Amino acid sequence: MSDEVQRFEGQLVLWNGERGFGAISPKHGGQELFVHVSAYPRDGSPPTVNEYLSFEIVSDGEGRKRAARVLRLDRHRNAKEDVSRVLAPAGGAMALRRRREERRRRLSLTVLGLTLAVAALGWMQFRMPAPAQVASTFSSTSPR
Repeated sequence: MSDEVQRFEGQLVLWNGERGFGAISPKHGGQELFVHVSAYPRDGSPPTVNEYLSFEIVSDGEGRKRAARVLRLDRHRNAKEDVSRVLAPAGGAMALRRRREERRRRLSLTVLGLTLAVAALGWMQFRMPAPAQVASTFSSTSPR
């Protein structure tokens, strides 16, 4: 057996800076891989979407594959790949997660809007006097 480590190349296609993770699309196809900020070199430069990377693939405790020991490659390696990646439809697990999060956000905003509308209608009903009260107010003030 050889102790040589197999490295792969790919492009960072998604990065969530707040949470410190993203997805790498392997150069020769296949599933997008999860990558955590801890896999990057500590050179002070944050991960950037569309940068080319070299990485190893490891399995976590649950058998899922992720990128490890990430190294940055020349950023302008192949402009043709950049164009095809932008024009290609989104796919993979990370794209599915993005779509689900977007749907969840829209649903939350819809529920909030409906709640505010119902609250406003209830407040308006509370503020308006009942028709019987309005009639009695006018009848007691009119001269006979």
